[in-house]
Amino acid sequence: MRKTHRLGVAAAGVLGLLASGCHGPPPVERDSVVSGPAGGGVQPMDVHRVVAPGIVEPWGGAVELAAQESGRVAEVLVHEGQPVTQGEVLARLEDEAQRHAITLARAELAEAEAVAERYQRGATSEERAQARAEHEAAASRAKQAAVDAARALRLKAAGTTAAADTERATSEARALEAAALAAEAKRQAIERGPRREDRKVAQERLQAARARLRQAEAALARRQVLAPLAATVLWSRFQPGELYTQGPQALFVLGDTSRMQVRLEVDEIDAPRVEVGMPCVLYTDGGARLAEGRVVRLAPIMGRRGLTTETPTARADVRIREVFVEVQGTASLVPGQRVWGHTGPLSPPAQG
Repeated sequence: MRKTHRLGVAAAGVLGLLASGCHGPPPVERDSVVSGPAGGGVQPMDVHRVVAPGIVEPWGGAVELAAQESGRVAEVLVHEGQPVTQGEVLARLEDEAQRHAITLARAELAEAEAVAERYQRGATSEERAQARAEHEAAASRAKQAAVDAARALRLKAAGTTAAADTERATSEARALEAAALAAEAKRQAIERGPRREDRKVAQERLQAARARLRQAEAALARRQVLAPLAATVLWSRFQPGELYTQGPQALFVLGDTSRMQVRLEVDEIDAPRVEVGMPCVLYTDGGARLAEGRVVRLAPIMGRRGLTTETPTARADVRIREVFVEVQGTASLVPGQRVWGHTGPLSPPAQG
C-alpha cells in the first residue's frame, strides 16, 4: 500500500512538469493550485492549461527608427511618453548644405522653365518687330558702306586718294554687308519660330532641372526622422548636438500603446495544445493577476527561446513557438514587462 501511494505521488509530479512546459513551476504557478477541503491539503494544478513566459509589447510590436544618414543632431522635437501622429517630424539632423542645394536647384529650374516656355511660345510681336528693324538698319549701313567703297575706288583710280583709305572703305563695306546678312538670318529665324530640336533640348534641360530639385529635396528628407504611424514615443536618448552614426542603435522606439499584446514563448511540447481564440490569464513573477486576454495569432514556425527565466530547471536550447495574446484592459501593463501566461480551454475536457 505504501509503494502504491508513492507511485501515485510520482505520477502527479510528472503531470505537473508536463503542464508547466517542462521548465519547472515558476513562482506564478502558485495561483494555479486550489485549496481542497479543510485538512485536505492542496490539489494539483489544472494539467489542461499551458503556462509560458512572455513579454508585454505595444500592439503590432515596437518600431525602432533610425535616420537614413549619419550626422549631428540639430533638433529633437518629441520626448518619451509623447503621442505622435503619422508623418510627424521627430528629429532633424544638421541640414544647412542640403537647404542651400534646394535653393540653387529651384533657381536653375526657374531658368529652365523660362527658356522652355519661350521656345514653346515662340517670338512675340515686339521681338519680330525688333528683328525687322535691326535688319533694316544693318542693310542700310551696308548699302551706305558699299557706296563709300565704290567712291573710294574711283578716287583711287583718279589718283586723288591713298590706297589705304580705299582698302579701309572696302573692308568696312564687307563687314557691314556680313552684319546685314546676319540680321536677315536672325529675322527669318524669329519669323519661322524655334526649331523642333531646339524645343526638345529645352524640354530635356527642364526635366534635368526638375530631377536635380527632386534629388536635393530627397537629400533634405534624409536628414529628418518621421513617425511611420500614430503611436507613442517609448524610447528617446539622443540630445541636440550629439553625433548620430548609423548602426544598431535607433534614434527612437515607437509603439501603439492604445492596445497591448503579449508575446508568449510556448515550449514545443505544449505548442500543439494552444489554439487561436483560447483565453489567457496573465500573472506577474510574484503571482499577482494582471489582466486577461485571448490568443489571436500563432507564429508559423518554431524558433529559439529569446526570454530568459530564473527557473533552475529551464532549458535554454528548447524550441518554442511564439503565441500572441491580445490583452483586455491595458492600464496595468507596461511595454517590456515580463509576465507569465496561462492559456488553455475554459474548462477541462469531459472525462470518459
